[in-house]
Amino acid sequence: MLFTPVYRRNVKLTRNCQSRHRLKYCQLKGWVIVNEFIEKGKSAKTDDRPEFQKMIALAKRPNRPFDVVVVHKFDRFSRKRDDHVIYKALLNQFGVKVISVTEQTEAETPQDLLLEGMIEVISEFFNANLATEVRKGMEQNAKQGYNNGGTPPYGYRTEHIALGNQKTKAVWVPGPREEVDVVRWIFNQYAYENKGYHKIASELNERKIPSQKGGTWSASTIRTIIYNESYIGRKVWNKQDYQTKGKKWRDRSEWIITENAHPALISKELFDLCQEIAKKRHNGGGETHKPFGSKPASPFWLRGVMVCDKCGTKMVGNSASTRTKSDGQRYYTCGGYLREGKDFCPYVGWRKERVEKLVANKLRTTLLRLSMDNNLADEIRLYHNDKNKHLIVQQSNLEAEISFLKKKVKVIEADIQSGKGKPYHQEMLDEMNRELQMKMAEYEAIAQYVKAVDVPEEYIASVKYDIQTFISLLDNEVANPQMLHQLAGKFISKLFIQRETKKMYLMIRFNFNDVEVYEKTIVDEW
Repeated sequence: MLFTPVYRRNVKLTRNCQSRHRLKYCQLKGWVIVNEFIEKGKSAKTDDRPEFQKMIALAKRPNRPFDVVVVHKFDRFSRKRDDHVIYKALLNQFGVKVISVTEQTEAETPQDLLLEGMIEVISEFFNANLATEVRKGMEQNAKQGYNNGGTPPYGYRTEHIALGNQKTKAVWVPGPREEVDVVRWIFNQYAYENKGYHKIASELNERKIPSQKGGTWSASTIRTIIYNESYIGRKVWNKQDYQTKGKKWRDRSEWIITENAHPALISKELFDLCQEIAKKRHNGGGETHKPFGSKPASPFWLRGVMVCDKCGTKMVGNSASTRTKSDGQRYYTCGGYLREGKDFCPYVGWRKERVEKLVANKLRTTLLRLSMDNNLADEIRLYHNDKNKHLIVQQSNLEAEISFLKKKVKVIEADIQSGKGKPYHQEMLDEMNRELQMKMAEYEAIAQYVKAVDVPEEYIASVKYDIQTFISLLDNEVANPQMLHQLAGKFISKLFIQRETKKMYLMIRFNFNDVEVYEKTIVDEW
């Protein structure tokens, strides 16, 4: 009997039908379905799919619970030929086959391999051709000022107009009067009242005016409104490249810009004035886009691991203006405060240099000790034993109970065989055997968790190498914040500072194959 998971994308129109076909196929084969990996809202054109990667990771484990991956069609596994070949070859190395319910090829003969390859190529061609045709239609839509989907900006609503032949097109129209007034108020406050993003957001929140999603306003939301060209009736499409990993800004020459595509809410003169003010005030902060790759590397290497002790939001890098008394000083600032204001978080900033120096000193001594001799392997083993000590005690108690039951069973069996047994002895024996079976099953289940941790020497060696590299970067006079940031993410799971207790909490964690193998919290005086 083969054990198999089912992988499928969540296609709303065909999901139920496909599920029945897969279930029936597995039943005919006598296979047991051990899991279903359901991808929600992710295209098979890319391998950047959480459920897909979870399935691949599970297949690579020594104790994988399946031998076959069943899909409705091969294009549900991948519509990209390269990914199809790479991941099928990878699964094949671990003894896992990929089988389609509707495209019956076992890939065991040259003919099957040829047919399967042709199906994959045709699927990729169909997907690419369909994308091209859809894009042509969207470009034409954008040039005519129609909407290609998505939520309209604050102050607008989507309305469908009839074009004949039962066709409709989506356009933007002004929303409720109160929203339109808020948009105009924001631009006027920014242009003529010398108010910044934070001040405008705070005043809107004080007046209990809900944002587009019904929540509070943030500085980033105000900034988005200030540089949004939609408010002067201009429709802009094709600003970003969504096809490759990581959205990339296209050059403005590639944008499709349609003037007077919908009613303007403010004048072009007011909009242009706000852009000029933004450039002077924020050194380019009012630009409608920044080309991909133009952003300099961040000097804040603890970003992403340091969190606010008040609200739990990640701390982000923030530099004070050179025109203030702080004279350009750098801080780690609560991201929630920056986005939502002081009503969301009371905000406590921490001086960049002081935090990084304290963390660097603690990391240097802790990691250096772990990298010496066999300390890392020993610490992983001790952590594993300590984490599972309650299970070890439970396992020991079960061993004693199992041993006692086995002795009792032998005594009763001997009495029955010698003729000394009473009529009820057989019933007692059956009951004891059932209890023994349950105890042994429970023991085996616990044993799966408390078995000795198996961390390969290669993993230990790679961690030591990363530690040595990290310490070298900390000791280097010329800082490399980008590399420090990458390595810090491998070692630090969380960092926060409590102002009341004046203590810093630094949590170090190592993961192997997505499994936590070591964790330690370091506490130090601030």
